[in-house]
Amino acid sequence: MIEGIAVFGSSEPPPGDPEYDRARRIGSLLAREGVPVVCGGYGGVMEGASRGAREAGGTAIGVGCALFASRRPNPYLSEFIEEPDLPARTARLVALARGFIILPGKSGTLAEVAYLWALRRAGLAKGKPVVLLGDPWPDVLDRLAAAGVLEADSLRETVLARNENEAVSKALAGSGGPQETP
Repeated sequence: MIEGIAVFGSSEPPPGDPEYDRARRIGSLLAREGVPVVCGGYGGVMEGASRGAREAGGTAIGVGCALFASRRPNPYLSEFIEEPDLPARTARLVALARGFIILPGKSGTLAEVAYLWALRRAGLAKGKPVVLLGDPWPDVLDRLAAAGVLEADSLRETVLARNENEAVSKALAGSGGPQETP
């Protein structure tokens, strides 16, 4: 079984966009650590992470969905796995990953983060770090906690990162990778 780091985020950023480039740097950093990138397999952040991994000599695994028949896998994938629907796709992404880096996105990204929190609450994703990177995340966490819809345990186990290096370090820490330096 592949034990990569999953990179989640928006499917919209084109090459050259700051979020695409951020994902590309994350993919490169993971590849240099010998860790496969796992992603949704399409464009935007998914393509950026895949591209960075492949350009650095690493592996990029994409997990798509048969419901997205109009979308094509990005050209930087080492392997593409197609699942029949969104729940199966998300479950496969989680199963292939030992940690998660989540960049800004929209409803799909929020659904993936909420799924990770639900798994943790059920005791099914222990030891799989969840790292949020990007401007909206501190406010999102604050608002969810203030509204009482995010459990204290989930909040404590969700880590914010300031940059790509820190995100990769935190995603690998606790997942069998290098430990975070003080």
